[in-house]
Formats: sequence, C-alpha cells, structure tokens
Amino acid sequence: MNLANLARLRDEDLAGQVSTAPARALMESIVSEERAPAARRLRAPQRGRFRGPLPEWGGTRRALALGAVAVGLGVAVAIGVGLPGGPATRYANAAVSVERATDYFSVTVTDPAADPGRFEEAFRAVGLNVTVKTIPVPPDEVGRLIGPVVPDGFRGPGSIGVQDVEPCASAFCAKVWLPADYSGRVVFGIGRAAAPGEPYADDVVDPSSAEALDGYRSHGRTVAEVRDELRRRGLKVGYRLHWTLSGPGRPDGSFFDQRVTADRIEDGWVVEGSRHSSSDTVDLYVVPGPEAGPAPDPMAAYEAEPHWYDRTD
Repeated sequence: MNLANLARLRDEDLAGQVSTAPARALMESIVSEERAPAARRLRAPQRGRFRGPLPEWGGTRRALALGAVAVGLGVAVAIGVGLPGGPATRYANAAVSVERATDYFSVTVTDPAADPGRFEEAFRAVGLNVTVKTIPVPPDEVGRLIGPVVPDGFRGPGSIGVQDVEPCASAFCAKVWLPADYSGRVVFGIGRAAAPGEPYADDVVDPSSAEALDGYRSHGRTVAEVRDELRRRGLKVGYRLHWTLSGPGRPDGSFFDQRVTADRIEDGWVVEGSRHSSSDTVDLYVVPGPEAGPAPDPMAAYEAEPHWYDRTD
C-alpha cells in the first residue's frame, strides 16, 4: 500500500462517508494492534465536584487506538457507517481518532493544539453531541481529555467517565464511557499549557491523595504548618473546605469542596491534601472544624463557582 497516494485524499472527500477501499485498508492497518489497558484512572465521572466512590468496570475490555501514521496523513477517515446518514463506528482526522465500541469510545488525541472544531467533528461523526474547549491545565495535563461534563445533568442508565490508556504512542489515549445512544450535550476540555499565574481549569480531585509540594506531605498537618511551608517556597495560598457526607442516599466516601476566603479558616484545622491551582498558587483542602458550622448544600456550593465548561469564549 502506497501511503503517499493516500495522503492526497482530502477531508471533504471522506468526512461523514463510507471510506474508499484504500482508506479502509489504511484504517484497518492502524487499528489492528490492541493496546494493553492501563490501571484505572477515572476523571470527572459526573457534572460537578460532588462525588462518591467511582464505579469499577470489570471484564477484559481493551482499547483500539490509532497510531501516529494518521497524524502525517491529515485526512478524515470514516469507517463502518450504518444506515445512510447514520453514525460511523470509527472516525479519524489529523487531531483525534474516535472508535465506537459497544459500551465505550476509544479516543486518541494526536494533535492537542488543533482547532477544537476538529475534535467536535470526530465525536459527532460517531453520534455524540459534543462541544470541545481548550482549557488551561498544569504541565502534566497538557494534551489530556478533560471531562466528560454533562451541563444539564446526567441521568442513566449507564456510566460516564474517562479512563487513561497506557502505553500510548500519541499525545493521549483513553476510553470514554458514555451510552452509545446518548443525545444530550456533552462538553470535553483539551488541556493546553497555562500561562504563568493563570488559574487551572478545575477538575474532580480526591484531596486525600493530592500533594502539591515535592518532598513535603501536607496531609495530616495543620493549616499553619503547611501555610508556612508554602510561603517559604514563595507560593500563594488558597483554601477549600473539604466536606464529607454521610446518611441516607449518601454513599460512604462522598465528598465535596467549597472555596472560601482565609478568614473562614482556623490555623489549627487539619489539611486533607494540597493541589496547585495555578503555577504560583496552591490550594489547601482543609477539614472543617466545629467552628465551621453545618455543611452547605453541595449543589449550592458548586453553582457558586465559575466552571470552565460554561465559558462562552
């Protein structure tokens, strides 16, 4: 097969159509190798930061991911279109490839700097109503797929979430769990490098395992101790109250966090974890003491904050 000949195919020739025989042969050669699944690393399972234990998915699911060959071609390839006008089962362009399986989608990001419209093109080709935004993230998150977020709220059946797949020959590989026939609006972010001091786009985090400072464990220390260490390192401090929930309808381990000002924090309260909120600021997740009063309504606390997926720019 002569790849130089295939490279002359144009997006408009193939997008949304059954591919030609050469293009199909190329796609089959790219996706013929299975990648071993990585340890589960689930991100943003639902809209919002209020979260309980994440679902575990068993079985032997394996992701098919498109290799680097597709990057050089710069073409859109659609394979497996069903009824006329129906969704493809596989779609690839120079930015991303998406493959639709029974209960998940395999996504490989090949060019995180591409126009968000190229990502949307691929998701919509396989039947998803997706908006993609480029969002500021820490250096180790650049190129990652953030979300999915369902702004209007997700109601099953099924689960939503992203699981990283490694090893990955491209910028990022993942399995995305979404019902295959889900018609609601879904928002993803593609991580870009944040400017110095620019706030990172927020994401679900388990603060008990989050540590911002190399060689220093904040978990279990008092606010005063950790704050002194941050200032010694020339870093600014932000605060989040880490509320845990229990009772009817609250699964064990449910939590949410609430951004507060320094006057809401006592020096002797205990830090649950720490996380960079920008290149020069670290947020402390603080366990509220008795003086904090009762926990606020989780959704009210959540709605009080701006969110990256609501931006109109």
